[in-house]
Amino acid sequence: MENFGKKGEYPSIGFKTFFGIFMKVIYMVRKIVITLFVFIIIMGILLAFLEGLGIWNGIYFAFVTALTLGYGDIVPHTAVGKFICAILLPTTGMVFSGIIVAAAIAAINKGLEEEFKNMKK
Repeated sequence: MENFGKKGEYPSIGFKTFFGIFMKVIYMVRKIVITLFVFIIIMGILLAFLEGLGIWNGIYFAFVTALTLGYGDIVPHTAVGKFICAILLPTTGMVFSGIIVAAAIAAINKGLEEEFKNMKK
């Protein structure tokens, strides 16, 4: 472990490399990401009508709920609104977040693999 992190011992990747690979991975699963994103927006519009909010407040509320931020500035009052906010949106948000995290890990892994190959040359 005494050599861990010494310059030249282990590869590292820069943000530009990471971001380029990350965007390629997101592009490969773009249909899933877009579907989840659109679903959150639709749930936001539905919440706006159910809870008597403006459209933008409903969409904001849906994203805050889906990403499990829960600021508490807007709360659901109807039974359907509570179901959407307690079950549908958090589940969707967890899948959405999981895909983003998986894409980031895949990008790091791919970038480090490429750097290992370059080091061996």
